[in-house]
Amino acid sequence: MSDLSIPGVTNKYNTEKSIQALVETERVPLKRLEADRETLQGQRGAWLTLNQKMTSVREGARELYGFQNPFNNKLAQSSDDSILTATAARTAQEEKVEIRVKQVAAADRFLSRSLARDLKAPAGLYRFTLGAEEVKVSFRGGSLRELAAAINAKGGSLLAASVVEDTPTTQVLVIESKKTGAANPLALHDQAAAFAVQIGLLERSPTAGRALEISPGSVTAAQGTKISEGVLSLSPGAEARLPIQPPVSLTGSMVLSLEVRVSILPAEAFQKPSAPPGPAIPDTGGIEFQGIRVESARSRTVLPSWEEPKAPVRVDDPAVLFAEAQGRSVGLPPLKDSPEFYTVEVGPGELPGELSALVLRNRNTHRVVEVRGVRIYDKAARGDFRPARPLSTAKDAVIEMDGVEVSRPENTLSDLMPGVTLSLHSAGEKPVSLDVHKDLESIKNSLIRFFGNYNDLLTRVDILTRKDEAVIRDAQFLSDQDRAQAAKELGLFTGNTTLMQLKSRLQRIMMDPYPTDGGRELSLLAQMGITTSAGAFQAGGAINKSLLRGYLQIDEARLEQTINRNPQWVRQLFGYDRDKDLVVDSGVAFVTDTYLKSYVDTGGIVAGRVGALADNLTRKAREIESYNKHLVEYEEGLRRKFGIMEGALDTLEQSSRTIENLNRRQGQ
Repeated sequence: MSDLSIPGVTNKYNTEKSIQALVETERVPLKRLEADRETLQGQRGAWLTLNQKMTSVREGARELYGFQNPFNNKLAQSSDDSILTATAARTAQEEKVEIRVKQVAAADRFLSRSLARDLKAPAGLYRFTLGAEEVKVSFRGGSLRELAAAINAKGGSLLAASVVEDTPTTQVLVIESKKTGAANPLALHDQAAAFAVQIGLLERSPTAGRALEISPGSVTAAQGTKISEGVLSLSPGAEARLPIQPPVSLTGSMVLSLEVRVSILPAEAFQKPSAPPGPAIPDTGGIEFQGIRVESARSRTVLPSWEEPKAPVRVDDPAVLFAEAQGRSVGLPPLKDSPEFYTVEVGPGELPGELSALVLRNRNTHRVVEVRGVRIYDKAARGDFRPARPLSTAKDAVIEMDGVEVSRPENTLSDLMPGVTLSLHSAGEKPVSLDVHKDLESIKNSLIRFFGNYNDLLTRVDILTRKDEAVIRDAQFLSDQDRAQAAKELGLFTGNTTLMQLKSRLQRIMMDPYPTDGGRELSLLAQMGITTSAGAFQAGGAINKSLLRGYLQIDEARLEQTINRNPQWVRQLFGYDRDKDLVVDSGVAFVTDTYLKSYVDTGGIVAGRVGALADNLTRKAREIESYNKHLVEYEEGLRRKFGIMEGALDTLEQSSRTIENLNRRQGQ
């Protein structure tokens, strides 16, 4: 059995090694095809990467001259971020203002007294109003936490409630409005009010509000006053007194409130008077005798000497409001000029004792003062109730900007300065300086990003078109992975005229002069600190060869100086409308974008190269597939031939053994 041989299966004659050797020799063309395919794949990947690099440069260029260019970006800088911050849109005007935050807007937030852990809230309709809006909660009864959960489920963006364990054995209920502003007070009704009084969240207001009537019968006024439809008007020099009977003692959260308007009259030019002519004395007549008329002498009047009067003194006195309290007069806050009515509120801290009358004295020579809506009320009152333990109460934000006081219901104000949104955080005694200026950092970062992408693209072109390893070594921004990939692609497109032309043209774009309103003062990138020569020589005096490849460097100090001095010229250097048709047609960024468009657009140069390589790869794949089939058939043919050869050799061996056996028998 050991001599059994199956042709083409056994390896008695070491035919397998011979077959593999022949197949391997036949495989050489296939290896060349696969190497060609790998080269094509590398070239296709290199073009795709180049396309990404060029797209980045083009997008950076369009960012510098397009509608959203960074040269119009603004930054609002506050001198005290703890009081207010601000954001500025591109439309904001560059200016510096002084803002004093007198009061930030707040919402009602009420706290109950300490309550037992097992306290139950009764069932019923818990109704809440916040200004003109209403929240209704139908509660079936339960714990405070269940009541808070029901309020939160219905409250949405208006109302919230929470339960806090203030001690290990007690808890408190907090109900708060989510809307700030004096026009959004939180009031509780029905079962909500009854339960709030029970748990010490509300208490009954001890004093009802009083509106003071303004009518001819209720106001003691001198000449120069006028009353019409509830408005008391005082001409210059006029006085009026509004009695308050019975007198009111302002305590707690009680305030005196009135609406005031102060209008400025046009100033009249002073006419210099002339001396009076004196009395007019009639003629004394005469007599006539024998045709002769004799006139009497004229009467003479001795007049006193005349002195020219002085021009009237202009009086500006904002102290118009006074309060009579306990027999003495107390000055109230000064008024301000305003074309519209605004509210003045005076609290108990500014009024000693009982308030018995409101007195108005308009000493101004060129102002008319109007008053209406005088009332005394409990500012914390919510209907018949007021919060017993308010954590905060609904109030408007009040700020003074450049001497003008304004109020808003929210702490975010976007209608005071064009393009600027103010965010108020806390009140402050001193004004905060708000400086709106160009966002220099944004401009600088956009330029650095653009020129960084430009240098990256030039480095990529150098790697593909040159076989100098120094190109990779000098590109310090490359990561280890990028360096490994660059080593594989080094010189992949050596002599490629398209890429060499691309680099040459981009370098020329960066070096060419461009028109700006600055003329020769700013027409080159080098004039704003962007150049290939900056730092060309190292400390030791050796030439930095990497700079000779056309890479750009930025002198940040000089760049900042140029932007600060002439930001409009810098913008025009990158994108300029030469023919004033509102379309940019010149500039570094515009020309760069226009040139790269032919490379990266659909159907452009890169797309054509990638498409051609894709076709070659498809064709090469077919050739490899066909040659693989040929190798399989070639190997099968070798095995058949070697099988036949082995069979013939086995037959010869058997015949030889048969002859040897016959000879051996005959010799015996």
